[in-house]
Amino acid sequence: MSPDPRTLAQRLSAETGLEFEGTEGRDGEGSRWLELQPAGHPTHQTFVLRATIGWRRIDIEFRPGSFAGDLMDAMGRADESGRWGFRSVLGVCRDAGAEVALTLNGVLRDPEDPLIWQVHWRSLGLVIRKGMLAINAGDAAQDMRQIELWTSRAAAAVVAILPLEAEEGETGEAMPDVLGLPEGAKTRIEVNRYERDRRNRAAALAIHGYVCKACDLDMGERYGAAAAGLIEVHHVTPVSEVGEGYIVDPSNDLVPLCPNCHSVTHRRSPSYSVGEVRAMLHERFAGSDLGTDQES
Repeated sequence: MSPDPRTLAQRLSAETGLEFEGTEGRDGEGSRWLELQPAGHPTHQTFVLRATIGWRRIDIEFRPGSFAGDLMDAMGRADESGRWGFRSVLGVCRDAGAEVALTLNGVLRDPEDPLIWQVHWRSLGLVIRKGMLAINAGDAAQDMRQIELWTSRAAAAVVAILPLEAEEGETGEAMPDVLGLPEGAKTRIEVNRYERDRRNRAAALAIHGYVCKACDLDMGERYGAAAAGLIEVHHVTPVSEVGEGYIVDPSNDLVPLCPNCHSVTHRRSPSYSVGEVRAMLHERFAGSDLGTDQES
């Protein structure tokens, strides 16, 4: 089965908390493309992610809407949490051998340059190009895994710097949506509580992937397409223990765990570390491939 844009849209929606729609087509050279666009957004607040699939390569391009100047301006004013996630995800793309081309106001810029946040963003271009992939070689399942991985990384980088949306809380005040809140930021809806930021989850999965860090289980590999992308994200330091406004580093503060291993970490207080859970498994299944030889 060839990669399905609707399945890909569902995957990104689950990861980011932003509902996507998927379409497909072919460009003038015959290369297939898949497009992902936020559902139901007005033209001044929308964008498209286009994945063009070539021979052993994939290009992911961010395309803002025709009248999305306000969106570009807001993305350029992202908070420090969003900027950190943006840099982290694009850094992982580079480390994996991808070319990352960021264009601001028509000028090519380095995503690591802190000065990019000091200019007014009137236009934004972002392209992630990855070659030397095992793609379009006749294995549709492998194609889909690579397309999901690289599209998820592009989506996580973009979502990291999307502006906050406001909604009315029960207090009657305009409440910021969970997207964009610093980890641990308290809201006043019914009681003070710590919100888990969905963009941090998306960034963590884009960086670490979907294999459990404790038992090496890939749910999609074990159960098939029905479980593809099924993974939980564990806070190395519990959210309740960090200060208000703490900026999470998705590279070091968050790790993917399968549901079983995640439950085990919280079987005591303070939680077991991921290393301790992994040691438990190694003690019981010494010499085994944890992700395939035993139930996680």
